[in-house]
Amino acid sequence: MKIVHVCICSFFNEKIIYQDFLLSKYHRRLGHDVTIIASTECGHDSKGRVMLTDRMHSTLDGGIKLVRLRPAFPIAWINAHLFLVRGLEKAILAEQPDLLFVHNLGSFSYLAIPRVARQLPKMKVVFDNHGDKIKSCRMFITKFLHGVLYRHILSPKFEKISSVFYGVTPARCDFLHDVYGIDKSKIRLLVMGADDEHLHLDRKVEIRRAIRKQYGIADDEFLVVTGGRIDLEKRIHLLAEAVNSSSEKKIRLLAFGSVADDVKERIEACRSERVNFIGWIDSSKAYDYFFAADLVAFPGTHSVLWEQAVASRVPCLFSRFAGFDHVDIGGNCVFLDETTPDYYRQVIESLYRDKQRYAAMLSAADSPAADRMLYSRIAQQVLTDV
Repeated sequence: MKIVHVCICSFFNEKIIYQDFLLSKYHRRLGHDVTIIASTECGHDSKGRVMLTDRMHSTLDGGIKLVRLRPAFPIAWINAHLFLVRGLEKAILAEQPDLLFVHNLGSFSYLAIPRVARQLPKMKVVFDNHGDKIKSCRMFITKFLHGVLYRHILSPKFEKISSVFYGVTPARCDFLHDVYGIDKSKIRLLVMGADDEHLHLDRKVEIRRAIRKQYGIADDEFLVVTGGRIDLEKRIHLLAEAVNSSSEKKIRLLAFGSVADDVKERIEACRSERVNFIGWIDSSKAYDYFFAADLVAFPGTHSVLWEQAVASRVPCLFSRFAGFDHVDIGGNCVFLDETTPDYYRQVIESLYRDKQRYAAMLSAADSPAADRMLYSRIAQQVLTDV
């Protein structure tokens, strides 16, 4: 089967391991001919400016073809909202796909897709959505784009050519119906997850021991691990304050990730013998640090690290948000209802002290249900659905 992934609603960089690349990777591993169509926007520099690449065609590891299209406007702030590119229809037709997987719905360049569907009547088309009400409709302009223009101009055209619209969390499934007006019968959950290739479950004990030795953490110490982009919304500084204030001296925290300017001073104030901030790590190594943990904690907003932690089969703490309960696979996690250091301290201490409750969480976490977060399974789900 020829599968084309269209990824123009955000920058694409094959060095940053995200859902659009991982789905393509595992579709290729399942034996299919895979092409990615993306914008020439490939990231941001240290000052937040958009970077463009001149490399229009390339072949990625594993034999995936990458085709890049130039932005229709040379104005970054316009592209940041409209994601318009040149030549999308021609690029798709050149590939003659059997399956067209369109990542996100929010580009007027996607008006080319119904035209392509008329020319390739046997082609299956699916869309996914990464937007939700928390992050995607904060400003008037984004509410207008999603709730008015995309809903009334794009969505009706897309519904005529596709019977499958994926949300990557339950909240993002709701967004498809509530904001875009997609019929509920066409909406399905397609979770983000973990890259099987880097999730070495067969070496979990060995990796746990090595990471703990590297940072001087004894096997009988209760290690909490967290990570990602560390900013105010992630509340990791509050988690650090909680660990520092605990009377249980064997509770420790290890946090990885880059620290945003809005929280640097508070992070520096939290460093101690029990709280270690180790900075940025390669994204493929996050699983190793989760293996080292007794508890993985995310007290703030969602990131794909939530699903990766579940795939790592470790008990977790997650901030409670409506529509993000898919990470509960039967008792592997506790959802956090408050946002204070004292509350976080109480929750962590209760799990440390209540051995029976923690053992039940550990048993639920280390179950086959965690495999639903593997990209080999996620990629196969798409093929099964269509």
